[in-house]
Amino acid sequence: MHSKKFFTAALAALLAAGLATTAGAFQVRGGAQTSVNSANRESAREANVATRQSNRTARASDRQNTMQQASSNRANAATNISSNRASAATNISNNRANVANNYNDSHNNWYNDHPVATAAAVTTAVVGTAAVVGSIVHSLPPSCSAMTINGVTYQQCGSTYYQPQYAGTTVQYVVVNPPH
Repeated sequence: MHSKKFFTAALAALLAAGLATTAGAFQVRGGAQTSVNSANRESAREANVATRQSNRTARASDRQNTMQQASSNRANAATNISSNRASAATNISNNRANVANNYNDSHNNWYNDHPVATAAAVTTAVVGTAAVVGSIVHSLPPSCSAMTINGVTYQQCGSTYYQPQYAGTTVQYVVVNPPH
């Protein structure tokens, strides 16, 4: 019994000193550590939730930016294709006009360099009413009629057929063989 009294006296002394409170005993056994760990876990969980939400928002923003960039790229490509087609059409038209002008220049020079050919061309023009195939006129004689053959429109003036062509923005007419 003596040891029981000693233990009770020691406990009373500790209680009086404030060292052996219930809360102190709880802390000594690790209860406070558990509650501190629980608070740390809750704080870490909240931080993780916030990070995940931030990442979701960033991914959604990235997807939206990617879609807008793709749409912009498609629009730019369509504009470039349209512009390139218009430019190509202009180049083709200009090339055709240049070919026709070069053809006329080379043939005119040929006639100028060959007096017999010049005489034959002048005689043909004077004797017959038909123009020389390949020659170009800037205006049609009176009383011509339009004819469409195989999807191509010709001007028939008597026995001569003219096919319109553009030289820049000006219409010229090339004498062609009678179409079939």
